[in-house]
Amino acid sequence: MNKQPPSICILTTISNSIKAFYPGQIEALMEAGFRVSVVCAEDAGLPSFLPAGVEYVPMPFTRVYSPVHDLKALFQLIRFFRRNRFTMVQYSTPKASLLGSLASFAARIPCRIYLLWGLYYTAQTGFSRRVLRFFEKAVCGMSHHILPIAHEMVDYLEQEGIARRGKCTVILNGSACGVDLERFNPALYTASRSLIRRQYSIPEDALVIGTVARLTGDKGIHELVDAFAEIEREVPNVYLLLVGRQEEKDRLRPQTAELIQKHPAIRCAGWQKDPVPFYAAMDIFCLPTYREGFGEVNLEAQAMGLPVVSSDVIGPRESVENGVTGFLVPPRDVPSLKEALLKIVRDASLRESMGLRGRERVVKMFDRKEWIQAMVKHRLELLKGMEKKS
Repeated sequence: MNKQPPSICILTTISNSIKAFYPGQIEALMEAGFRVSVVCAEDAGLPSFLPAGVEYVPMPFTRVYSPVHDLKALFQLIRFFRRNRFTMVQYSTPKASLLGSLASFAARIPCRIYLLWGLYYTAQTGFSRRVLRFFEKAVCGMSHHILPIAHEMVDYLEQEGIARRGKCTVILNGSACGVDLERFNPALYTASRSLIRRQYSIPEDALVIGTVARLTGDKGIHELVDAFAEIEREVPNVYLLLVGRQEEKDRLRPQTAELIQKHPAIRCAGWQKDPVPFYAAMDIFCLPTYREGFGEVNLEAQAMGLPVVSSDVIGPRESVENGVTGFLVPPRDVPSLKEALLKIVRDASLRESMGLRGRERVVKMFDRKEWIQAMVKHRLELLKGMEKKS
């Protein structure tokens, strides 16, 4: 009788997470002998993105709380897991992780892996924080293995009583997937600086502060816009370039949305399938997030030679070397954010040195090819451990 190849099911809430974080990973798992299935919310274009031979199963996932849709998705997942009997199931993003851990636990999947890309509850308060913390602890409890994407997150999980250190593994230096250094290479995008600036009516000699993020409150967009408005009153010829869009939850305050729309030096490019040319049009990158798993966009920006200003929270503390590749500031703190940005705005030599050091650091520590090799090695070691027990 031929032995069946090991199978792994990958769950995320929406397809954008697959497109952003899984290029190269799925192919590497298949080359290592795994049969791969992908589960996320319906996206008619996803099958053409996935490698040949990957099974895509759409599920009625939503990013917002919806009891009817969530229960429907949960029961569909349980039936799907029981029918397919996967060797491993791995899940990430809040909704997919909660439903995926419950369903794979109910279906007795022998290896349940939680890719912990962020602690959503840490940016909440009151009852919402308590409920979301309970769900986080439940997901960790139902998982055999937890893969935080930041080393500091392991300490935090243990201190909070959410998960044991022995359950946790961080791949290399952290990150959800590392950086594709061949793609995020500033030498390939020298022409993009002028093209993007012309497209969005930004002067060639302007200094551009930019971000690539969902335009939501917890990404610090309120603070970024307010800090920029103050900077623009003090410094001539400075612009803000926002690459991202609003979403169903955590929408921007009306006054922030109005300022983005009406300010003469703010440009909103919306969501972009390929953000790399937009990084090339920036001089400084800023992600003043309230909470973050790691800060993949901080790595991408540094790979593109940009100094970065981000928040002094778990995740960004490992994606940015404070004072060397950028600055870390307290979240929700407009004066501190303004001060850090102004230091870089007013010092061209500082911008250049931080940008160079940022690129060097990403090349040394976050090469996607090395990260993928380590990830595959980890899954194969789990598989070997399962075979020894059987």
